[in-house]
Amino acid sequence: MKTSQKWCSNAPLLSHPGIYNSNGDMVNNMNFREYTDLLKDIKPSGKLQYKRVVFGLHPERLPLGLVSLGGELSSVIKVAGMAVNEYGRMVPVIAIARNAFSGNESITDIILPSGISRLSSGAFAGCSSLRNITIPKSVKMIKKETFAGCINLENVYYEGTRDEWNAVEIVHDRHEIEFGPLIQGTPVHTVLAERNVNIPGNEALFSANIHFRCRLEDAG
Repeated sequence: MKTSQKWCSNAPLLSHPGIYNSNGDMVNNMNFREYTDLLKDIKPSGKLQYKRVVFGLHPERLPLGLVSLGGELSSVIKVAGMAVNEYGRMVPVIAIARNAFSGNESITDIILPSGISRLSSGAFAGCSSLRNITIPKSVKMIKKETFAGCINLENVYYEGTRDEWNAVEIVHDRHEIEFGPLIQGTPVHTVLAERNVNIPGNEALFSANIHFRCRLEDAG
């Protein structure tokens, strides 16, 4: 996986239009700890909308996924680790649904809690101003077009190690083999062509800085 990779302990944060200090000055060149100190004053939005993402027995206990911003206009979105379900109970938030953030051109930062394990296709598609995002180590796959159009993504703050990041399956190509007729006297087909086909939509992850060992609970 070809990415620019850094440690959270000293990783710089590039020019950042969404976060300002107490003097109203734009904050630059922060490490993750400094970044999270500012984020602590930002609360999860009450406008975000959540729904069940799995079904089974005891639905009142089942986890939720973020499905819509619900009209939230802030440029910095912090997703709650727990939310109230339709039964009035607090349950974990584990997923970002398909197109949940899609087309929002004003968001600069997305702060995901450590309990998120599923990022659906197109979740952040069209977020052209997105510069910084936290990703939990529980995310094992990033589906096609999850980050389509995130042309300004600069920093991914990843909870896990470098090896764990390299093990994440980021959908960006597809292996294809074109078979011909059987080889005479065998059950084996001839191979006419073999190729990797590019699947666009996650290019931003391969040009962003990837910061490791980021304690996402510090951003809460």
